[in-house]
Amino acid sequence: MTTDVFTESAPAFSLATLRDLVREHWHLADPALRPLDSERDLNVLVDDRYVLKVANPAERADVVDMEVRALTHVHAADPTLAVPATVAARGGDLVVLLTDAAGRDCLARLITLLPGSPLEGTPVDVGLAEQVGAAAARMSVALRGFFHPAAARPLAWDIRRMPEVVAASPLDGVRGLVARVTPALAATRTLPSGVQHGDVTLTNVLAEAGTVSGVIDLGDMHHTAVVCDLAATLTSVLRPVTDQNQLWRLTEAVLRGYGRHRTLSAEEVALLGELVIARLLTTLAVSASRRDPHEANRRYITQYDSNSERALALVSAFGHDELAERFARLAGTRDLAAANTDLATRRADALGGPLSPLFYRRPLEVVRGEGPWLHTADGTRYLDAYNNVAVVGHAHPAVTTAVATQLARLNTHSRYLHAAVVDLAERILATMPAELDTCLFTTSGTEANELAWRLATEYTGGSAAVIAEHAYHGSTKWMADLSPNEWPAGHRPAHTATFEAPHGPAAGLTAEEASRRIAATTQALDEQAALVLADSQFTSEGILDVPGEFLAGLVDGAHAAGALYLADEVQSGYGRSGPHLWRFVLSGVTPDIVTLGKPMGAGYPIGAVVTRREIADVLARRYEYFSTFAATPAAAAAGHAVLDILQLTGLPEQAVEVGARLRAGLRALAEGEPLLGDVRGVGLLAGVHVRADGEAASRDVARSLLELLVGQGVLAGLTGAGGDVLKIRPPLVWERAHADLFVDRLGRALRARRERR
Repeated sequence: MTTDVFTESAPAFSLATLRDLVREHWHLADPALRPLDSERDLNVLVDDRYVLKVANPAERADVVDMEVRALTHVHAADPTLAVPATVAARGGDLVVLLTDAAGRDCLARLITLLPGSPLEGTPVDVGLAEQVGAAAARMSVALRGFFHPAAARPLAWDIRRMPEVVAASPLDGVRGLVARVTPALAATRTLPSGVQHGDVTLTNVLAEAGTVSGVIDLGDMHHTAVVCDLAATLTSVLRPVTDQNQLWRLTEAVLRGYGRHRTLSAEEVALLGELVIARLLTTLAVSASRRDPHEANRRYITQYDSNSERALALVSAFGHDELAERFARLAGTRDLAAANTDLATRRADALGGPLSPLFYRRPLEVVRGEGPWLHTADGTRYLDAYNNVAVVGHAHPAVTTAVATQLARLNTHSRYLHAAVVDLAERILATMPAELDTCLFTTSGTEANELAWRLATEYTGGSAAVIAEHAYHGSTKWMADLSPNEWPAGHRPAHTATFEAPHGPAAGLTAEEASRRIAATTQALDEQAALVLADSQFTSEGILDVPGEFLAGLVDGAHAAGALYLADEVQSGYGRSGPHLWRFVLSGVTPDIVTLGKPMGAGYPIGAVVTRREIADVLARRYEYFSTFAATPAAAAAGHAVLDILQLTGLPEQAVEVGARLRAGLRALAEGEPLLGDVRGVGLLAGVHVRADGEAASRDVARSLLELLVGQGVLAGLTGAGGDVLKIRPPLVWERAHADLFVDRLGRALRARRERR
C-alpha cells in the first residue's frame, strides 16, 4: 500500500493498561473505558465524556500535531461548529507518548466527547443529508487559512491518488472506470484547494434527535481540492442508496446544504460525479488491500463493500456528460445558453413571434456582458451604447455578489420587516426634494407608473391624463394607452390628451406659456385631469434639450388644472443626466410624483414611486398596495449596490464629462456629414437626428446606419416620432475612450454606407 499506517497493525493495549495510563496522564481517578471502532488507530471511550485516541504506531508526529492544531483553528474560525477539543495532559502537553504491548511508540491524546451517535448505519433522509452537506461545507470553510506541512503527506484516501491506490490493490475489473475518471482527477489541480478534513462522512458526523450535533476524527486530513472533500461526503451519503430516485434526491439535499455555506463553481460541479466514482473506487481498493492482512479487523474494513459496489454501478451507469449535466442542474450551475441550435426560429415559435420582436436584421445572441461591453456567442465583442439598465456596467461584481448573497440568505415579500428595504427607501428619499417623503417599491417602471396613476386618480378625483405627443410610459394596457409611441394608426384612447413636446417653437416657451398650453389641453378634455406626466428627458420624442422653463410650465399647468405632475425618470434618472441622480433637478422643479425603474437594480427587477405622504394617505383610505416581488430583500440588495457604486465612484459626475465629449465629437462629425443633423442630450445621453438621403427616407437611413454600426462592433438604438434619431444611452461606466470609439465607428458606418451606394 501507499503509506505505513495502512500496513502497520493498530496499537496493542489492554484496557487495564490504558486505564492506568489515563490515570497517570490525565488526572482521572477511576476511568471507565470502552473500545470504539477504528480503521487503523485505537479509540477508547473514557467515562462517557472523553475519547482517548491512540495513533497508529506508524503515524508521524507531525500528522498528529496537525490534527491537534487544526481542531484549535476550527474552534477559533467557527465557534458554533461542534468539533472536539483536546484536553491537556499533566504538565500541559496536548499529546503524550505511550508504548504499546509490542514495544511500539504511539502518540495519544484525550479529546472531549460530543453528543450524538455516528450516522453510519442509520437511515438518512433528505433533511439529514442536507445537514451533512452543510457540515462538510462549514468544516471546509473553517479550515480556510489553516496550513501545516504534514498536510502534504501521501494518503490513500486522497481521491487524486486513486489510480495508484487501485493499481497497488487486488481490486479487479475496474480498469475502464479508472481511465474514465483520471482526467477529472487531473482537472482538480487547478481548482480551489487547501487542507481538508477529508472524511466528513456518516462515520464521523454525529447526530442527536435527527439533528447533526458534531463532526469528529480529523485523521484523514490532507491537502487537496475542496471539491474532493465534498466528494467524500457525498459518496458516504449515497453509498446506501438502492435506486436512482434516492440517488438524486440525496444528492440534491447534500448540495443544497453545502451551498448554503460555500458556493460551488461550475468547474467544481462538472467534476463532482466523476470524483464520487473515484472515491468509491478508492474505498473498494483500500478494503481489498487491507482485509486479508488485517483479518481481525476484517468486519470493520469490509463493512462498506456491498453498498459501495451497488452505488458505483448506479453512478457510473451515467456517462460523463450526462452525469455532469445532472449535477449542474441540481447545483444551479448549468449553462442555460448552451442549446442554441436555430435559436431565432425557436424563439419566434415559443415567444410570440412578431409580438416580441428582436433588434437588428441579423439578431445577436448575446451571452456575456462586462462593463460597457457585450459578447455574442460567436466571440464578437460589442460596445454597448444603448442599455441603461446596466447603469454601472454589465454584470458588475458588487451587484451580482450583493444579490447572490441575499438570495442565499432570504428573499421574501414585503409583508415582513427588513432593514435593507427600509434603508433603501430612506437613501432614495434623501436624494429627493424634502417634500417627497414617501417611497413605494414596485418591480418595474411600468408598474411604478401604474401605481402613480392610482395615486393620482384617487387624490384628485380625476380620470384623464395629459401626455407628450410621442411619449412612452410602459407596457400594460393602461400605460400603453398613455404611450402614444405605442399607438397603432387611428388609435386614440379615451381619457387622454397630448401636448407638444419641447422641440421647434415649443422649446422656447416660457413657463407661463407652457402652463397656459397645458391648461388649454386639460380644458378640452371631457373630464377632470388627474395627471400630467412626462419623461424628464423626452427620450421617446427624440431626446430633447428640455428647458427648465418648459418643465416648470408643465408643473404649474398641472396644478392649475387640479392635476398632479409626474416626472418619469425611468430612462433619464439614476445619474444619467449628472451630476445629480435625477434629471428634473436640473430644471429646478419639484414633481408631485417621481417614478423610477430600469437602472435601479442594474438588471434585477425593481422600480419605485416617490411622492408625498398626503397623496399616499388618500389611496390608503380605501386600498392597500402590495406587489409580491416588490420590496424584496434581494431587490433591496441590488438597489443598495447600484447606489453605492454611483455615489462612491462619481459616475454621475463622470457622465457630465463623458457625455459632453461624446456630443462634441458627434457635432464635429455632423459638420461635414450631410446625413447627420441636430445632436441633443444632457449627461451621458445623446440623440442624433438622421436626415433623408435622396429617395431614402430619414427613417430608412437611420435604420441602415444602425445595422452598419453593428458591423462596426457598436450597439445603439433609434427613437423619435419618425424613428430617425440615433439613440445613444450607454452604461454610465463609459469613459472618454468609449465616447471617442463610438464617434469613430459612426464615421466608419457613414463611409461604409456611401461606399455601398
